Amino acid sequence: MNRLQLKKPIMALVLLSLVLLPPSLFAGEALMKFQLVQSGTTAMSWPIYVAKSEHFFEKNGILFEEIIIRGATNTTRAVLSNTVGVGRINPDYVITAMEKGAKVKIIGGAMDKIPYNLMARPEIKTGADLKGKTIGVSSLTGGTTLMLHEVMQEAFKLKESDYKLLVVGTSPDRYAALKGGSVQATFMGPPFNIRAKQEGFTDLAVWHDYLGPIQFVTTFGHIDYLKSHRKETVAYLKSIIEATQWLNDPKNKEKAIALHMKVLKSKPDIAASDYKYVIEDFKPFSPEGAVSDAGMKKTMDLRIADGMYKGKKVPSYTDYIDTSFVDEARKQLGMK
Repeated sequence: MNRLQLKKPIMALVLLSLVLLPPSLFAGEALMKFQLVQSGTTAMSWPIYVAKSEHFFEKNGILFEEIIIRGATNTTRAVLSNTVGVGRINPDYVITAMEKGAKVKIIGGAMDKIPYNLMARPEIKTGADLKGKTIGVSSLTGGTTLMLHEVMQEAFKLKESDYKLLVVGTSPDRYAALKGGSVQATFMGPPFNIRAKQEGFTDLAVWHDYLGPIQFVTTFGHIDYLKSHRKETVAYLKSIIEATQWLNDPKNKEKAIALHMKVLKSKPDIAASDYKYVIEDFKPFSPEGAVSDAGMKKTMDLRIADGMYKGKKVPSYTDYIDTSFVDEARKQLGMK
């Protein structure tokens, strides 16, 4: 083979690599650094995994870094201190922090349904069997714990005094605590709820059946960071909207399942079950990136029921939200 023949395939590979590079690099623009903190790695972050694997972040000009800090309270603190500018968490934690004077705002909605199941040890057959038992939680107060109390009351007529709570961590930790026997029941989402069912644990309740639409996960940020990093924050939200639309497109099913297996180290049957349950049937991810009105109203209803505003005027949920970031992201995408 002569030198000209050797150069042709090399030149073709160079040209192909240039085609695949993000547009921002052609324009000579450096990618803007963007960090996001969340409490764990589960199927609840599927759009983020898509945005990374399909290069939506780079396309929109940001160099994305995911930071995992176990526990909702710790995740919230990272943003409250402006150690990390933006995070994903249940809105109840953000609302509580704002009411104590924290400089944070909710800027987008990530999930407006909660795909959790209340799972119990095999010897627990009914909800009534949970009386006097220990239930694993991520924190003693706040979002998912308020939801747990609601489900226990609505599904089984059990009051808070009828059972004990033990803080064990996020979904992977709660799953491990249930298997290990340190708790008799706990709540979890995919893939852990599906695994628990397959392993013979008792499925006592689907949370959505009792809670209805509720703002499960929001994107929030420190006000100082949001003011000084508006461009990259909008670019992040824009990337997540595109990734969610990609994820909801049936033609991407096989790639989405393969991504689940890669990121979560799941088996093919678990990944496929998660896809059917989450993406095809339950559909908790907001395709437009906005906060759900009905979901936020339910969040406030739980806070009211817990007595947080006793003797006080109940604020509007809109007081805690800045919609301008999602509005700008949607506008850049040509969405109404």
